[in-house]
Formats: sequence, structure tokens, C-alpha cells
Amino acid sequence: MDNPETASSVLGGAIVEWLADESLHESEPATLYGELCQRLRAVGIPVFRAQVAFRVLHPLYDASTLTWHGEKGVVVELFSPEQSGQEQFLRSPLGHVMTHRLPVFRRRLTGATALLDFEVLEDYRALGGTDYLVFRVAFDPASQNGVLCSWLGDRAAGFTDDEIAQLQRVTRELGIALKSRIEHSVAQNIAHAYLGQRAGQAVLSGLIRRGDGEKITAALWYSDLRRSTELADGLSTEDFLDLLGRYFEMTAAAVLDHGGEVVSLIGDAVLGLFRVEGSPEEACARALAAAHEARRRLGASQPTTNGPVLDFGIALHLGQMIYGNVGVPERLQFTVVGAAVNEVVRVQDLTKQLGCSLLATATFADAAAGPWRPLGEHRLRGFEMPIPILTTQPVG
Repeated sequence: MDNPETASSVLGGAIVEWLADESLHESEPATLYGELCQRLRAVGIPVFRAQVAFRVLHPLYDASTLTWHGEKGVVVELFSPEQSGQEQFLRSPLGHVMTHRLPVFRRRLTGATALLDFEVLEDYRALGGTDYLVFRVAFDPASQNGVLCSWLGDRAAGFTDDEIAQLQRVTRELGIALKSRIEHSVAQNIAHAYLGQRAGQAVLSGLIRRGDGEKITAALWYSDLRRSTELADGLSTEDFLDLLGRYFEMTAAAVLDHGGEVVSLIGDAVLGLFRVEGSPEEACARALAAAHEARRRLGASQPTTNGPVLDFGIALHLGQMIYGNVGVPERLQFTVVGAAVNEVVRVQDLTKQLGCSLLATATFADAAAGPWRPLGEHRLRGFEMPIPILTTQPVG
């Protein structure tokens, strides 16, 4: 193959075949993209910077980019809905392509045909760029999902027509390879957001039938918002949801920050657990630390002007439970069930009666070091035998 264009075309075709094969594998997008860019450079296509952007479905983020540079490798960035909708992005080449649904966008950055009608193109030329391409690959007819891929070349003459055609084929194949990974990421994000990371991973791994689960021992953490009915009736929907958000940031977030799992958000209650995977003492210590942190956050919160007083009770317990799927085959919930779960809920009910916002069973207190103060034995609703209840708060 003496003709350089023919050789380049054959090698480019080999890259497309490699990408098609990679579509069936589970490699990370950043790893796949980095290797793709290196392969393109190696066969003589003068790419020295490239970027692919796509939407993500995540509670915190709206879009993600993978940016490759020959010297730096791949950098992954995530953007919040506010960032991805900013005027700066909408006025960029990628924003222009997305807004106008352009399949191809090209700008020469040097020479007589140079056109630098976007501010960032000046930056690309300063980096040594000579030719800039963007391709859009849509995943659906409405073009709401897909990938935007840009290629910045540094050859003085820019990309050849053959190279542009090859990059367009490569971008389409890249879109196919990334589509399955994006959809897998979406499923993972949804499962983690609604079920928690560990339960979500269990469901994605195949535990999707009623009865799938296991027996575990864990420290249980249960909190409940005080005066919730009164607050729901007296506040506007927006204000009540804002209050719930603040409450969950104090409680559920504290559980997660200390390595626990939030199993359920039951209305205005939080059921968390700390698995016993080492010693009961370690799991209970983290649960107790999370409880103290939640109360600290409450004390540090700034009350809203003329707003309602926010308060909640916390109960801690140590026991065995079943962790898995319950419900009907058509509608399941991944949760924990068992006597220990019922007990921790009933202990929380005692926080109002005993005037203590943090209570624990003797089983839990025996495993967690702390300045425990006994509050006597109490009969929990639905249970026959009274059990010792303790607190770390001053009594009397």
C-alpha cells in the first residue's frame, strides 16, 4: 500500500472493527476512549485533543465529558444541571451543535479559510490546533440523548477528506460502544439512588425475585421526625419538602457518611443499618457516631425566620434480620425485616415518653462504648417481655 491515503483508510477500518468488538465488552468509557484516541494518532490521523460529551441520569449531575490530550490522557468531568445549562456552554461549539442539531460542524483554525467565531476556538489555535471537527450521534429520533464528539487536529494542512470520513465512522461506532455503557450507568445510578449502593448492586447482580436475600447481623439506626403531621398540615408543600430535605441531610446523610446503608426512607423516618462484617463493636461504634453527628447537625442548623422547630428521635439496636426482597412478584421492595427491625422502631417511639432524643437497647449499648445511662426496663408495643433501655444523654 504505497498510497498513504489507502493505508490510512485500511488502518482506520481496523480501528472501527476494534471498536465494534469493544462494544460487546465491559471496559470503562475513559479507558476505551483513551485507547481509541491513541490508536487514531498511531495510524497517522493528526488528533491531539478530543472530547466526547453525553447526558447522564444522576441525582446530582446532568452531563459528563471525557477529554483526551496526548500528554495528559483522559480527564473525566461531571456537570450539574446548572452548569450544563449555562450560557457559556450554550455559546460553545458543542452547545451550538446540540441546539441546532447539526450532524457535522467544522472550523479551520489557521490559513486563509480560518473561522474563529467561537471564543474557545482561539484557545484551541493557541494550543497548536489547526482543524476542529464535531460530530453528533443521536440515540433517539428526538435527539434528546446521544453523544457529541469533537476532534482537534494539529497538522498544518488540517484533516484530509478521507480522515474526516473515517472520524465520522469512528464517532458513530464510538456512540454505539458508549450507548450500552451509558445505559448501564443509568441503571446503576437509579438503583443506587432509590435502593442504596449495596442493595442496588445486589438487585443489578440478579437478586430480583421475591424471597431472594440473606440473614445478616447489623446495628440498626432508626429516626423519626417529630410533629410531622402537624408540620405537613401547617406548611405549604414547598416548605414542608424543604424541611424534609434538611431533616434527611441531618439523618440519612449522617448514616451514609459513617459507612452505613440507608435501607428505607419511610415517609419522614430513616431506617439505616451498619453491617457486622468485622466485630459488633465496630459496627455499633459507627452507628452511635452517626447518631451523635445527626444531633450535632441539628444543633448547628440555623432556624428559619418564624419557621417551625425541627426535631427528631433516634433509636439504636443490634440484632439479626433478613435482608432481601419482599412484596408481590410484580412489585418488590429490597429491605430488612424481622423482630429486630420492629424492636428498633418501637424503641424510637419511647423517645417522646422518656424525654430523650437518643435511645439504645442494652444489646447495642453492650457493644458500643459510651457514657450510657440506664432508663430502666420498658415493654415495647407488640412485645411481651420488657427490655432495658439506655441513653447517652443527661437524665433527669
